[in-house]
Amino acid sequence: MIGGLLVKFAFVACLASIVNYFLYHRRPDPRILTAARIFFHATVVSVLVAAAYLLYLILTHQFQYTYIWSYSSRELPLPLLISTFYAGQEGSFMLWTLFTAIIGVFLSQHAARKGYEPEVMGVFGMILASLILMMVAKNPFEYVWNSWPGQVAEGFVPVNGRGLNPLLQNYWMVIHPQVLFSGFAAMSVPYAYALAALIKRDYNNWIRPATPWLVFAATILGTGIMMGGFWAYETLGWGGYWGWDPVENSSLVPWLVAIGGIHMTLSQRRTGGFKKTNLILGMLCFIMVLYSTFLTRSGVLGDTSVHSFVDPGMLVYWLLIGIIALFVGLAIFMLVRRWKDIPATATHHHYYYSREFALFLGACLLVAAALFIVVGTSSPIITDILYGTKSAVDISYYVTTTLPIGIMVGILAGLGQLLWWNRSRKEDLFKSLRWPIGLSTLTAFVFTAVIGAELLVGLFVFGAAFALFANIAVGWRLMKGNPKFAGGSVAHIGLAVMFLGFVASSKYDAKETLSLKQGQPTKSLGYTLTYTGYRPIDQEKYAFQVSVERQGKQYTIAPVMYYSSYNDGLMRNPDILNMITKDFYLAPLALEQRSDTAQQGVQKVMLQRGVARKVGTLEITFVDFELPDAEKGAMVEGKDMRIGARLMVKESGGKPQAVVPAKLLKEGSLTDQPAMLGNAFEFVITGMSPDRESREHSSVEIGVRNVARGGETAQPEPDVLVVEASVKPYINMVWSGVIILLVGFVVTIVRRAQDATHKRSMVAEPAAGVNVNYGTGETTPTPNR
Repeated sequence: MIGGLLVKFAFVACLASIVNYFLYHRRPDPRILTAARIFFHATVVSVLVAAAYLLYLILTHQFQYTYIWSYSSRELPLPLLISTFYAGQEGSFMLWTLFTAIIGVFLSQHAARKGYEPEVMGVFGMILASLILMMVAKNPFEYVWNSWPGQVAEGFVPVNGRGLNPLLQNYWMVIHPQVLFSGFAAMSVPYAYALAALIKRDYNNWIRPATPWLVFAATILGTGIMMGGFWAYETLGWGGYWGWDPVENSSLVPWLVAIGGIHMTLSQRRTGGFKKTNLILGMLCFIMVLYSTFLTRSGVLGDTSVHSFVDPGMLVYWLLIGIIALFVGLAIFMLVRRWKDIPATATHHHYYYSREFALFLGACLLVAAALFIVVGTSSPIITDILYGTKSAVDISYYVTTTLPIGIMVGILAGLGQLLWWNRSRKEDLFKSLRWPIGLSTLTAFVFTAVIGAELLVGLFVFGAAFALFANIAVGWRLMKGNPKFAGGSVAHIGLAVMFLGFVASSKYDAKETLSLKQGQPTKSLGYTLTYTGYRPIDQEKYAFQVSVERQGKQYTIAPVMYYSSYNDGLMRNPDILNMITKDFYLAPLALEQRSDTAQQGVQKVMLQRGVARKVGTLEITFVDFELPDAEKGAMVEGKDMRIGARLMVKESGGKPQAVVPAKLLKEGSLTDQPAMLGNAFEFVITGMSPDRESREHSSVEIGVRNVARGGETAQPEPDVLVVEASVKPYINMVWSGVIILLVGFVVTIVRRAQDATHKRSMVAEPAAGVNVNYGTGETTPTPNR
C-alpha cells in the first residue's frame, strides 16, 4: 500500500513539475520556476523512498508481495538478494526510474547554469513521468492475493519465495544491470537538450552543454555492454561473448547511434555545420532505447529468441507503444516546425578532403549499422505483419551486413585523425598515409596469406590495423603536446585492438565436441583431457573435474552442471583456463551414465556436412543439424531439449531416404533416439561438432548397426562427460580493446566537461577557417581557393 502510494504521488508531482516548467518557458515568473523545482524534487524524493522501501521489503523477506515472492528467497546470499531488486520487469523499471531521477537532480543544476532549465527539465520530466507510469502499470508492490484472486487468501504470507533464476545467480548480476540502466537513463539527456534547442530556437549553443552528457551516456552504456559480453562468455557456455540476441542488440543499437552523435557534435563545434543532423541524432539515441525496450519487454519476441520474454500484459504493451509514439511524435513535430529556421552551413569545394566530412561518413556508417541491426531484431514483427508467421533472421545476416561497415569504420577511424579541419593538402595527406598503409597492408597479408582468411576478413583486418597505426602516430604527438586532446586517439586505438581481437578470437578459434570417458585420456586441440569425476560444490551443484595437460604442464578445470528445481532443467557453466595469448574453454553438455550395457557391432563414420560417405552398401550424406529456435531457448534455460542430425541415406539401387537420429537431454541425462532405415539398419549419433559461425564446417559422427545381423552385449562402460572444448586465441585483445576504448571516452568526458564550464573555454576548439596542429598547439589560417 505504502509503496504504491509513493509511486502514484511521484507521478502526480512529476506532472505538476512538467506543467510549471513549460509555464515558466511561456511566462517567466520566479514563483512558477520555484514551484517547478519543488515538484520535481518531490518526485525524486518519492522515487528514492519507494526504491528504498522495496529494498527493505526484499531484505526482510516480505513474501506477501508478488514481486518479492517471485524472485527472492531466504537461501540467497546478501549480494544476490539485493540483486533481486531488478531481477524482474517491475524491479528493472524501478531501477531505470531511480537512475533517471538521480540524473535529473544533477541535470537541473547543469541546465540552470546554461540557461536551459525550463525547456530541458520540462522534456526530461516527461521522460521521467513515462517511466513512473510504467511502474504504476507494473506495480512491484502488489500483494499475492491480488495477483491470484480466489486462489490465495487475503493476508497470507508465504514461508519462502520462489528464488532467483540460476542463470542470474552470478556476481555480474550484482553490478551489470545497474551500469546498463544508468546508460539507458543518461541517454534521455541528449534527447531533452535537442528538443529544448528546437523549443528555444537555439540551434548552436545547445551542443556544448549536451556533449558531455552524450559522451557520459555512451561510456556508461558501453561499459554495460562489455560486462554483458563477459558475463555471457564465462557463464552461458556458448563459447562466445556476443550472440546477436535481442537483449544484446537492445543496448548496442542506441550505443552505435550515440557514437555517431559524438562525432557529429565534434564537427558542429568546430565548423558550425550539421545542425540538423545533430538534432536528429541527439533525439534518436533515446528513441532507440525506447524501441529496444519495447522489443525486449513487450513479449513480441518470446517465440524467436533464446531469452525468455515474459508477456507483460496488454496494458503495458500498449503503454510502451504509446510512450514511443509520444516521443517520436514530439521529435518529428518539432523538427518539421523548425526545419526551415535551422541555418545550413555552406560547403566549400575542398570539403571532401576535410576531417568533418570523414566524421560525417563515419556517423552515417554507424547509424546504418544500427538500422541493419534494428531491422534484423525486428524481423519477427515484420514477417508476422507481412506473412502471418514470426521468423527470426539467421546470425549470418548480422555478419553479412555489419562486416563491410566495420571495414569502412576502421579506415575512417584512422583517416579522420590524419585529416585537417576545413581542408587538407593532398600532398601532406598522402605523406602521412605512407606508414599506416604499409604496416596495415603487412598485417592484413599475415592474416590472409599466412593464417588464411577470405577477402572481406582480410579487408576488415586492414581497416582495423590502419586505425591502430594511424591513431598511435597521432596520439603520440598529442600526448607530447596537449594530452587533453588525446581522448579520440585513445578510443580509436581501443576500437582497433578490439576489432583485431574479434578476428583472432572468433575466426581462427578451434572447437571440438568430445566424449570424455572417465579415467581415459583424450587428445584434442593439442591438449590431453582426462575426466576424473565430479564433486558437489553447493546444494544441487556439481563440478566435473577435468585434468588438462599440455607440453608437460598440468592444469585442472571444473565446469559445472546441475539439475535446477527452479526451472526444472539442467544448468551448465563452463570453466576457462586463462592464458596470456589464449583461453582454453570447456563447456559441459551432458553426462552419459553408461552403467548398463553397450551395443557392439556398430560401425562408426565421421560425416562432414554435404559430403557423401560409403558405409558398406549404404551411401550417407549429412544434411544439417536440427535445432529449432525453441530448442536453443530450452538449452539456455536448462529445460529438456532435442538435437537431431538429418541424414540422406541411399541403399544400392534405391532412392535416398531421410533419416534423423537424435540426442535427447532430459532431466540431466543424455539418451539416444535411434532412427531406422526400414527394418535393417539403425542409426545413432556418437559424436557432434557443430560450428556456429560456418554451418559448412559442421560434422557429426554416426554409428550404423545392421539390425538384421543382431548385436552382442559388452561389459559396462565408464561414465562419459560430453563437453565442447575450444581454444580462443588472443581473446584478451577483445577485453583490452574495450578497456582502452572506455579510457578514451573518460578522457573525452573530462575535456568536454571543462569545455562546458564556460561559454568560451581555454580549451575550446578553434573557429571555422582555422587549422590546429595538436602536437604543438599552433594554429594557421585556412587559405581560400
